[in-house]
Amino acid sequence: MKLNQSLLLVIFYLSFTLPNFAQDSMPPILHWDGKSKELLVDKSNKWATPFELSDGLESPTYTETMAWLEKLSAESAYLSMMNAGISEQGRIIHLLIASLDQDFSPSELSTSKKPLILIQAGIHAGEIDGKDAGMMLLRDIALGDKKELLTKANILFIPILNVDGHERRSEFGRVNQRGPKEMGWRTNAVNLNLNRDFTKLESAGIKTIAKIIIAYDPDLYIDVHVTDGADYQYDITYGYVASGGYSPEISKWLSTAFQPEVDQALKDMGHIPGPLLFAANGNDFSAGNIAFSFSPRFSHTYGDIRHMASILIENHSLKPFKQRVLGTYVFLEQAIKSLGNHFEALQAAVKADSNQPKKDIPVKFKFRDTPADSMQFLGVASSIVKSEITGAEYVKWEGKPITQSVPSILMDVPELSVAVPQAYWIPAEWTAVISKVQQHGIKFDTLTEAQEISLDLSTVTSYSMGNQPYEGMMRVQKFELGSERRTQTMNPGSIRIPTDQALGELVVILMEPESVDSFFQWGYFNTIFTQTEYMETYIMEPLIAKMLAEDSDLKARFESKKTNDANFAKSPRAIYQWFYAQTPYYDQNWKVIPVGREW
Repeated sequence: MKLNQSLLLVIFYLSFTLPNFAQDSMPPILHWDGKSKELLVDKSNKWATPFELSDGLESPTYTETMAWLEKLSAESAYLSMMNAGISEQGRIIHLLIASLDQDFSPSELSTSKKPLILIQAGIHAGEIDGKDAGMMLLRDIALGDKKELLTKANILFIPILNVDGHERRSEFGRVNQRGPKEMGWRTNAVNLNLNRDFTKLESAGIKTIAKIIIAYDPDLYIDVHVTDGADYQYDITYGYVASGGYSPEISKWLSTAFQPEVDQALKDMGHIPGPLLFAANGNDFSAGNIAFSFSPRFSHTYGDIRHMASILIENHSLKPFKQRVLGTYVFLEQAIKSLGNHFEALQAAVKADSNQPKKDIPVKFKFRDTPADSMQFLGVASSIVKSEITGAEYVKWEGKPITQSVPSILMDVPELSVAVPQAYWIPAEWTAVISKVQQHGIKFDTLTEAQEISLDLSTVTSYSMGNQPYEGMMRVQKFELGSERRTQTMNPGSIRIPTDQALGELVVILMEPESVDSFFQWGYFNTIFTQTEYMETYIMEPLIAKMLAEDSDLKARFESKKTNDANFAKSPRAIYQWFYAQTPYYDQNWKVIPVGREW
């Protein structure tokens, strides 16, 4: 009994001391007193949000959030709240719609002359700034002095996408982040990272987003996150596919029409905007900042390949929660204004990108040989300290602003491009893949009767699998490919996917095995690696002798392979397998990727 009481006392003590200890261990806070504090309403205001009532320290629970938003929606004719999806644990994924014309249906919004902005919060539920900023902004639009924003654009707002992760909340949610007091969990209820799921569509959250994108056809997509990592002065960092992507005209619009206005709005309200920041050396920025070429499994690059202007916000985790939320408010408000002001130019960019030629498409990018121009980086002083505990060195941030010249290291050079066929074919039996093609909104035709067709297929000559699951999948890691042309029967239910469509680039990325986000690399065709039929050696020996005696060309090829491949010559198993492959008994579908190309 005494031991149990002691344990309870320790747990009770730690529950109070650990959160404070983690906060006390953080780098010093840079002073901030931005003008955006004026956006906060007084606590006596009937419509003060839970964030405002807590002095910017707390974010409400799922139940509290939805109750507040339902009440707000009921108060305003310009708001509508609906169920967009259901999570793995059965929670509703809510969608808020704001429209001055009270256009709330997908058909009305997708055909409206006004642009449509999709704002998504809580895809990583501990990174929840967008929810609290969105609640304040919708309040001020519906009941305050910012109704004119709805003359600029219609709004879709998802307050919490990862609703299950949001409710796995505690003071121990994110040790590297300054608030809110309780934070949700990064992954969903089955431990999937939703911002790695945009191509494979395994989670309820991303399936919901895909449905929303297809149904409503938004013009601008904003995904709100909070960073991890190094310290610096910037509080609101964000990015988009500036180069090395699939929508160059949209990228130009974002860099020339959108970004200057948003940056200026943030500066005017006392914030410091910056680009997405990834330290080249993993610690500080002395070696440069890396601009990665993210694959379309991520939100903003998925938007890019769909030719939808897309932004990834990464608020700085070491800045206080209040500062981050207010900066997000400023960003979203200006994003609505800029979208409305430059909508015609964005429409022209989308049209150009959707209709660009599709002869060759890059499926893999690499770094430039030399860095791009250096940026004047608003950093924070640091020092290298040797740990007395581990003996290793680590970075200690000192809380003193510095300016340094930092090279920009860009990963935007196409490393591998593939020729684009007229169409891809998927046999009827691969139902999971066909379903995902449909969920992406890709156009395809379905066979109603069997058809003989000549196709090019990729064969796998060697491969290795990842040594552990990644996002729940056993990925194909390293492989070499061959190819073959064959005529085969495509049964009813098989699909033909033309590449001459707006989502043609996405089709190629999903179908071509060299793409890191192909269905092949994600593991959806892993059963092709299983060989189920074999031949006994007592059958092989006399059969091989007969084959060598009757086929001089075969004999010459065998002798050549033995001469040139010492490992083959020493392996009876490899010799048997080689001869077995020359017979009609061999499984013709073994290690053949069942995605056919029609030229």
